[in-house]
Amino acid sequence: MADCVDFYLIRHGETTSNQERRYIGWRDEPLSDQGRRQINLLCRKLPPFGRLFSSDLTRCTETAGKVDDRFQVDRALREYHFGDFDGKRYAELNKNSEYQCWLNDMENVTPPNGESFSTFRSRVLKFMGRILDCLGQDEQMPVGIVTHGGVIRTLLQYFSKQTNSMWEWSIDPGEAYHLKLIKEGDEWILLQAERITAS
Repeated sequence: MADCVDFYLIRHGETTSNQERRYIGWRDEPLSDQGRRQINLLCRKLPPFGRLFSSDLTRCTETAGKVDDRFQVDRALREYHFGDFDGKRYAELNKNSEYQCWLNDMENVTPPNGESFSTFRSRVLKFMGRILDCLGQDEQMPVGIVTHGGVIRTLLQYFSKQTNSMWEWSIDPGEAYHLKLIKEGDEWILLQAERITAS
């Protein structure tokens, strides 16, 4: 078991839905031209990785391929499933009572045909637990995870032990966080969370 690990949580580059400020959960879209440029710039600031994991959605696998062509895909790294709200903008939903109910209590209200927040959080943390459990003492190189904004915010909130909403963490498309984790007993402690931008 490794005692200290460097993780890079990398958000995929921008997509057309991101540009149009639409909810984009399990919808599968490629990167936009701007998204590809963002990742090309971000790659200059990333180290070589010993292991690289990616969500199975195209915007992430395309991003991961620009970081390193050797990566492992895991469906557990998918974004939160917005259900019937996926692909829509606030202006299209703001008069929808189910949407307003969800917006007022995202952690306890599930979008129609979507995913409960507890299910989403559980799959993300289970993935991270599996990765941390399999790291060896000789793990010298950083671990990269290419995923989505909601996944990154969930991990940042969990390791930082913050009680505030995960949405208070800022992570734009084509950005990353460098986390340094140290193991104390059975618990992983966050020593550093550095935001890395493409600019």
